[in-house]
Amino acid sequence: MAEIAVSVACEVAKCLLAPVSRHCGYVIFSDRCVRQLNVEVKKLGDTRDEVQHSIDDAQNNMKPIKAKVETWVKEVETVADKAHEVLDYDGRAKKTCFYGWLPNPKARYCLGNEASKMIKDIKDLIEQGQFESVYDEISPPGRVGGALNVNSSAVDGGDFITDSRTSIFQGIMKALDDEKLKVIGVHGPGGVGKTTLLEEVKKKLMKENRSFDMIINVEVSQTPDLNNIQGQIADALSLNLKKKQSQQGRRDLLFQRLQSDPNEKSVGIPSVDESRGCKLLVASRFKDVLEQKMHADKTFRLEGLNNDEAFRLFEKIVGDNLKDEELKPIAAQVVEKLAGLPLLIISIASTLKYSRVSAWKDALIKIEDSNIETIVKLSYDHLKSEDAKSLFLLCGLIGGTIQVELLLGLGMGLVLFEGFNNTVEDSRNRLNTMLDSLRSVCLLQDDGDDMETVIIHDLYSEVVVSAPFRSQNSLMMNNYYVSWPKEKLEKCWAICLVNDYGDGLAEKMRCAFPDLKIFVLSQIGSFVAPIHRHDVRDCCGLDFTSMEQLQVLYLRFIHITNLRSSIGTLRNLHSLYLDYCIVDNVAILGKLRTLQILSLAGSQISKLPKEIGELRNLRSLNLYDCDLLVIIEHGALKGLVNLEELYMRGSFSQWIVNDEIPAESYNGRLVELKSLRKLASLEISIHDPIVLLKDDDLPFGNLIRFWIDIGNAYGRGFRGLRTMKLQLEGCDGILSKEWVQKTLQKTQYLYLDGLGEFKENAHELCIRGFKQLKHLDILNSPSIKYIISSLNDLLTAFMDLESLFLENLINLEKICNGPVTPNCFSKLKVVHIEKCHQLKNMWFLSEMQRCVHLEEIEICECDSLQAIIIDDASKVEVAIDDMVELPNVRRLDLRKLPNMTSFCSRAEGAPIQVSLPCLESLVMVGFLGIEKILYSDPSIKYSGLKSLKIEESKSTLSIPKDWILKLPNLESMEIAGSPSA
Repeated sequence: MAEIAVSVACEVAKCLLAPVSRHCGYVIFSDRCVRQLNVEVKKLGDTRDEVQHSIDDAQNNMKPIKAKVETWVKEVETVADKAHEVLDYDGRAKKTCFYGWLPNPKARYCLGNEASKMIKDIKDLIEQGQFESVYDEISPPGRVGGALNVNSSAVDGGDFITDSRTSIFQGIMKALDDEKLKVIGVHGPGGVGKTTLLEEVKKKLMKENRSFDMIINVEVSQTPDLNNIQGQIADALSLNLKKKQSQQGRRDLLFQRLQSDPNEKSVGIPSVDESRGCKLLVASRFKDVLEQKMHADKTFRLEGLNNDEAFRLFEKIVGDNLKDEELKPIAAQVVEKLAGLPLLIISIASTLKYSRVSAWKDALIKIEDSNIETIVKLSYDHLKSEDAKSLFLLCGLIGGTIQVELLLGLGMGLVLFEGFNNTVEDSRNRLNTMLDSLRSVCLLQDDGDDMETVIIHDLYSEVVVSAPFRSQNSLMMNNYYVSWPKEKLEKCWAICLVNDYGDGLAEKMRCAFPDLKIFVLSQIGSFVAPIHRHDVRDCCGLDFTSMEQLQVLYLRFIHITNLRSSIGTLRNLHSLYLDYCIVDNVAILGKLRTLQILSLAGSQISKLPKEIGELRNLRSLNLYDCDLLVIIEHGALKGLVNLEELYMRGSFSQWIVNDEIPAESYNGRLVELKSLRKLASLEISIHDPIVLLKDDDLPFGNLIRFWIDIGNAYGRGFRGLRTMKLQLEGCDGILSKEWVQKTLQKTQYLYLDGLGEFKENAHELCIRGFKQLKHLDILNSPSIKYIISSLNDLLTAFMDLESLFLENLINLEKICNGPVTPNCFSKLKVVHIEKCHQLKNMWFLSEMQRCVHLEEIEICECDSLQAIIIDDASKVEVAIDDMVELPNVRRLDLRKLPNMTSFCSRAEGAPIQVSLPCLESLVMVGFLGIEKILYSDPSIKYSGLKSLKIEESKSTLSIPKDWILKLPNLESMEIAGSPSA
């Protein structure tokens, strides 16, 4: 009986103690619960962002969102709000009782209990948020309107709108305002300036804020590819057409997207009766194309410049040289032969600008009246370098907009840079010099501010292909001339085919090509990097047996089931591109021992075989965007001892150390990269940072160009900048590696996340200083107390820094600690600071000379922040009527700053006048004292303000209407909490 009684007592005790233990746990472990809740809230936010991205993508592609997804999003918002309330309560729960000796048990219990419940709810939501698809599949839409049949159209460039063209320009603007006119056309000869005219129309529309919310530019080639046209429009709309196989299906989806928002109008492909605000402004050389094929409602013919306008343009280019009385009449005769075409006028004027009188007379003889070929050949013949001439022919072969890096690979394959080929970088420099010479005589044009691409006018492309510039037996073929007889085709040294497949391609491939040096085959017309994946066509009939002299082979968007053995016979091949192709096996490429450039960018390969390691002469390997690449066989990289460039961004990242796997296993070993001693350009991702701690230093210290991602970091994207992204996860020792330190010295964008206890001053992360750094992001790094600190000597650092992003640096006390040189932060334009709770101010008044270039300031959730700028009275005397000016700040965004009382204040707290003369956007949300900062504080000059958002949730705003009326340029306003709003 006693044993039974004891047993019963134990069970009763368990029933009583279990809930008591659980409730005590809420008190004892409340801090742990809060920390875990913080982690789960972040995970929920990440999941929410991923789902929202999928929702945005689906909505852009006209997909209906599933009801359960919409419900989940609402639940996430509700739970996240509750979670933040619990976390806000954490501060109140830390209040003590018993005169500060003990934590308040009731408050801690409530906090722990709520946090525990929220953690469970959030975990459930995260699990529920793993949607396979956020949208419902819908049946293909019905026929909306007749497809526009575009058989011939060319987009051309020109120069200036002159007096004789003013009426045409005004007529186009008037036609765009006419609701009855849907398709408007401009026609005229090549080089007359049609594209420039359209660009001027675009500028006018944007400047005057006309009714068009979006304007899309589309390049249409001489032999237009409708899929490519649709793709360009889809790219501009962020619309995915990949699942639409037919042109009609793609057309209908585009139509729906353009019609989805009644407030969104765009240059697209409308059908006349249902365009709803869409307009098509198109240029062609031929009026009948506009009227019969494009169904233009109104057309305008653009003529060449009249004699006076043409000579003025010529004179403007040549400049003072035309003051020579002997040259002036010769120049007039030259201009008369140029048919009033701005493209040719500018080119010939640039060519003859610094020439002697004899060269001008020679030009007058060589140029036949209005003969385009003789005009272009004159500029061509004046090129001093034979390599520059070859480069011009190469550009003419490809046509349109061309990537400079593509020209580098093709040019190296054709040995254009012989004598400058010690390194790839030497060849790149030589290429840029040659491009400058072509630009100087206007045979090439820049693509806006983008130095990564160049444009060749299609008029030049036609001339280059139609006329043998070097000899009668030196022929080229591209899509301008695709119907040559076999005997002429077989004499070609260069062939470029776009969107050529099926029987037509098979017939060409039956020819012998004994003199062919370069063969280009692409199933899309654009030679720039695609935004979306395009359709890949089967191409099984490629036989390279008769191409013994081939030096460059470029295949793009082609499905090659098996690379034929004949490719292994190309003993002279220097450059091989298999970009965005589907290739089952590339092992046969190991036989191409002369290969120097190999690009598999975007191709669907799963394995890089060991045979690639036999390419001892390879100097550049491009595996960019090979997202299916999961295996790198042992030896595939080790043998590439002459490799200078390796591009693997968006590709394989699961690198391992040498001792983790047996030798016969398939995977990428970091140790193989040690043989790449000549590496100068590198783009690589290393998923696990720990492997860098286990391996010795890598030979990356001499890199000229790099994009390095360690730990799958996020960060911002900057094209062309030397980038280092580090998600350290406690692996701080990586920063001590010699190659890392050398690379940090040259880094222009640094993203750093998860720094533990390495350094408390950010500038000390690079021992020799961040002398070239332009953009810096530091997140979740508790060791950081200062961005720059100087205890004894004036420190020089961050002299080129343009943007600074800081987030969740819980111990950050100051941006600058101690005196630093005036050049430090002197180029800073953008500052974003979030969740840096120890930061009380950003700058002292004595440091304001370094802030004159600031354009954007964003500060969020910094609990201790009192002011942006504080007067350090001991160093600078400020009179009562003195004013601090930030002359270039255009955007100011301040959110959830509970202790902020002034933008700029004295040491004792009194505000100092602030001038923000260029401020256009102001956001102040979620903290007390907004009114004081906004207008009671004598901050002045808000006259340029265009956008205003004010929200104060904990009190009622009282902003006078007369203050708002003093903002003459205000376009949008959002005020919450104000009775007068």
